[in-house]
Amino acid sequence: MPIRVLDPTLAAQIAAGEVVERPASVVKELIENSVDAGATEIRVEAREGGKRELRIQDNGSGIPSDEVETAFLRHATSKVTEIEDLFSIRTLGFRGEALPSIASVAQVTCLTRTADDEVGTELRIAGGEIQAKTHRGCSVGTTFTIRNLFYNTPARLKFMRSDATEMSQISTIVTQYALAYPNIRWTLLLDGKLALQTPGNGRLLDALIELYGIDVGREMISVDRTSEAEDETVRVHGFVSQPSTFRAARSYMHLFVNQRWIKPQGNLVYMIEEAYHTLLMKGRHPIVALNIELEPEAVDVNVHPTKSEVKFRNQSHVYGALTKAVREALAAQSTIRAWTGFGANESVNRRVELRSPNGERRGASNDAPLFDDAPVAPRPQVNNYPDDDFDSTVALPPIAKQARFDTPPTSQSQPSAFLPPQQQAFDPAYAPSMPEPGEAKLPMLRVVGQVNETYIVAESSDGMYLVDQHAAHERVVYERLMAEHQDVPIERQTLMLAQPIELPPAVTRLLSAHLADLEQWGFEAEEFGEGTLMLRAVPSNLHVGQIATALMEIADHLSYEGGATSDDRREKMLTTIACHSSIRAGKTLTHEEMRQLLQQLERCEMPRTCPHGRPTMLQITQGQIERQFGRKG
Repeated sequence: MPIRVLDPTLAAQIAAGEVVERPASVVKELIENSVDAGATEIRVEAREGGKRELRIQDNGSGIPSDEVETAFLRHATSKVTEIEDLFSIRTLGFRGEALPSIASVAQVTCLTRTADDEVGTELRIAGGEIQAKTHRGCSVGTTFTIRNLFYNTPARLKFMRSDATEMSQISTIVTQYALAYPNIRWTLLLDGKLALQTPGNGRLLDALIELYGIDVGREMISVDRTSEAEDETVRVHGFVSQPSTFRAARSYMHLFVNQRWIKPQGNLVYMIEEAYHTLLMKGRHPIVALNIELEPEAVDVNVHPTKSEVKFRNQSHVYGALTKAVREALAAQSTIRAWTGFGANESVNRRVELRSPNGERRGASNDAPLFDDAPVAPRPQVNNYPDDDFDSTVALPPIAKQARFDTPPTSQSQPSAFLPPQQQAFDPAYAPSMPEPGEAKLPMLRVVGQVNETYIVAESSDGMYLVDQHAAHERVVYERLMAEHQDVPIERQTLMLAQPIELPPAVTRLLSAHLADLEQWGFEAEEFGEGTLMLRAVPSNLHVGQIATALMEIADHLSYEGGATSDDRREKMLTTIACHSSIRAGKTLTHEEMRQLLQQLERCEMPRTCPHGRPTMLQITQGQIERQFGRKG
């Protein structure tokens, strides 16, 4: 086949594929142009996933009438004039590829007016060809209407996802820039329904509250730190969440470099999560909205066609500044004293080694003091679970004295933690059914008592055990669900009254697109207005107070399912349901409840960890205890 130059129309459509991947890509390019035009109000509308129609309206400076046609030519831009400008980019757009790329695969109408023009100009383009240019009355600014995206490239259209998924992507893009530019009033309408509107008052916290609610806003910590090295200054500012507030996916991490949104991936995300080291369990991610400011000459934004990645001149300085900024903000707000390991000045017979049941050492060093001399905060929160419903600053009632070892208490007045809220007495018959006992994976444990309403103290022939009651029950419930509901829908309970659950609009739309899957997982739900699901049934063991949190985690799994199989998705759902169906820290258990929980844990296939990988127990051997009392060397 001979070599030849491509037809201009075909070349434009190929080039468009680098910039316009989906409707959300169009939204991103056009709102970046609006920001560069100095807009203080930006309105985005989408219909049928953006494939039928997109409309982006702003009150920016507009395009002069005699330059409107030029704006749709390849590599036409007002933001770069010479090669040196590429090394000091101060605008979001600069390549001059967005408008011609969009116009080559859609039907585009551009209505614009500058402050110097008496009337506006309307330009219509279809498939890259100008159809008409007329004068029309309009306010100062620019309005783009994109209809029938990919109408002339049906092969590309086949790769579009469902309307709900595409709408979710559009919502994500607008959300990112609403946080990057809180001084702009953003409005998002999806199929005619208001999905998002920010105040545009310049306060980032107000934008976060608008997006995620007042409860999340209360948990955000302000970050503002400037770091200098050689001739480079890096400022990191924004908000991060308390360690007690987190999500199951990184979709709530919003990162910006000079107010340019970048994907939350790679070393930047690693450095932020490193700042949370020992504060968050594996698989949990903080809510973050951070802007990294540095001189434009110190960052290359021209390394990706969609401008969603950047490259730093001095990466180590930027990464270090980011980690220190987040860590210092967390340390300033934290009231929990971190354990620093074992001390160098202690003799060997004064050390206590905490081990997991398999003998693995807990802690990074055996040469640091077990506890430092800092004052102990009153009853610090010991877990980061989302369903810890107790206040760590409030003194708890004393734990009732237990009878000697295995003698159960005479009173059974405490409600059972293993039962739904409506059941008040502990019923052994209700205990989760487990596989038949096989080879013992744990020693026989005898209950001694409960510590801090969080840990069960037990003993065996080889020492003492501290059992995390939430992690242990989570493992029990998870294995029961896996065994009983491998191929059948999860058992559910019908609510006496249908319960409306308010969620972020993007989450509601995503869950509404998977109602059949939710039904298999034990939920009976329907969309009830923007941002609300009406629930009529929930999984039988799910605590009512944990419904919203469980649905948020399910939405996180669905939005990042990628190439996951149905079995993978089911396992994640069962993990989520098990977590939110389990007893929590701060729950007083009777002696019989603790005994039954340990018996059920002993029958599990993998009793040593919860489904998330956290240990269910720690062991202190008899020898370690005796060395502390000086009985043995």
